[in-house]
Amino acid sequence: MTWQISKSGRLDHLVVFLGKDATPVGELLFQGGGKVRSSVFRYARSWLNDTARRRPLSLVELPLRAKGKDSAPYELPLPLYDAAPDGWGRSVLEAAYPMQTFGLGEFLAAAGDERTGDLRFGHDPVLGPEQWVPHAPSIATPSGSDTLEDLIVAAEAVDAGHPTAHHLSLLLRASADSGGARPKARLRHQGGEWIAKFRTWGDGFDNPRMETVCLSLAQECGIPTPDHQHVEVAGRSVLLVRRFDRGAGGERLGYMSAATLAKAPPSAYATNWTYADLACAAREVGVIPCEAELFRRMLFNCAIHNTDDHLRNHAFIRDVGGAWRLSPVFDVVPNNRTTLVIRPARDIEATSDIDVAFQGWPNFRLTAEQATEIRDQVEDGMRKLPELLDRYEVTTANRETLAPLLPTLGTGTAPGP
Repeated sequence: MTWQISKSGRLDHLVVFLGKDATPVGELLFQGGGKVRSSVFRYARSWLNDTARRRPLSLVELPLRAKGKDSAPYELPLPLYDAAPDGWGRSVLEAAYPMQTFGLGEFLAAAGDERTGDLRFGHDPVLGPEQWVPHAPSIATPSGSDTLEDLIVAAEAVDAGHPTAHHLSLLLRASADSGGARPKARLRHQGGEWIAKFRTWGDGFDNPRMETVCLSLAQECGIPTPDHQHVEVAGRSVLLVRRFDRGAGGERLGYMSAATLAKAPPSAYATNWTYADLACAAREVGVIPCEAELFRRMLFNCAIHNTDDHLRNHAFIRDVGGAWRLSPVFDVVPNNRTTLVIRPARDIEATSDIDVAFQGWPNFRLTAEQATEIRDQVEDGMRKLPELLDRYEVTTANRETLAPLLPTLGTGTAPGP
C-alpha cells in the first residue's frame, strides 16, 4: 500500500497512530477538490475493541464511537490542529516544496514524526508512522547532520526569504513539524528533547534572551516552568527550552491547546473566552482543577505585559499516568499590544493591569485569602526582575526599549470577603 494521492496531487487518506508504540487508532479521509478541503476522522475498529487501552484522542470533539467525525466547517476536526505544523513549520515546508499545493492533510503528512503531542501519521497501519515526501519538485532532501549554528543560519535564511537547498534540508528534519510563528528547531540536548528558539527580523529587542528572563521570572512567581537556558552561538541569541510533551522515558504526552478546549476557529486570534471560562471548562471535561494556576498566570501576564496570551499560548498535557493537567508555561514575553487577548473574567476589562485583573478573583473558586496569597507571590517573584536582567546580561538598549512594557506593580488592596 502507498500514499493515496488524487490526480491533483493531494493526499486522500492518512492513518492516525498514537504514542511511543505507534498504535494505529483511526484514519482521516479527505474530500473535495479545492485548496481547502474537509475531512472525516474515524476510529479504527481495533482501537474501539481494545477495552484495556481505548480512550478518546482528546477531551473534546472526538468521542469514542464508530461513526466518523466530520470536520466541517474546518479542514480537520479541531483536536488534530494541535498536531499540525503552524506558521513557522508551514513556511519551511512551502519553501522546500514550492510546486506542492498544501492543505492540512499535506502539512500533517510532510511535517515529520516529532510533532507536538502524542499523535502520529502515516499511510499504512502495519508500516507505522512515516513522513510523506511530495512528488512535486523539491529543492531539498532531508539528510545529513547539523549543529545549532547550522540551524540558526538556516532559520535566518528562511526568515529572510532566501534559503538554499542545504538550509531547507536541515529544517525539514529539525523544524517542519513546529508550531508557532517564530523561527525554531528541535534538537537533542543534555540527554533530552529541546526546542531552540531564534531571533527574527521583526524583533524590537533580543526576544530569545528576554523570554529566558520571563521564564525564570515565572518560576520565581511559583508557575510551573520547563527547563530553559540562554546560549549565544556565533554571536546569535538562542533560547533553549526542554520539551514538556515528552516523558522521561521518551513517552509522547497528549497535548490539547486552550483553543481546542474552547472549540475556537483555527484561524481565530481574538476571543470572547476569559481565563475564568477556561478554568471552568477545563474542570468540566476532566482536567485536574487549575483555577488557582490560571489566576496566577493571568496576574503574571499582566505584570510582564505579556499581551500575546491567545488561546494557542495555553495548553493542557496528558501525563504518563493518564491525567490531564495544565501544561508548564510557555511563550511569555513582553508585547506591545495594549490589552490582553483573554479577559480575566466576564465582568473585567482586558487591560493588562494587575490591579484590574485581580478584581476577577471571585470567578476562580478562590477565597479572598487564597487570591491575596497568589498575588503576593507573583509580586514577590517580580522583584527578582532586576537580578534576572543582570544574570542574562540584557543590554541597556533593550532595557530602555522594554521599560514601558514592564510597568511598576500597583499596590492594590486586599479583596473583600
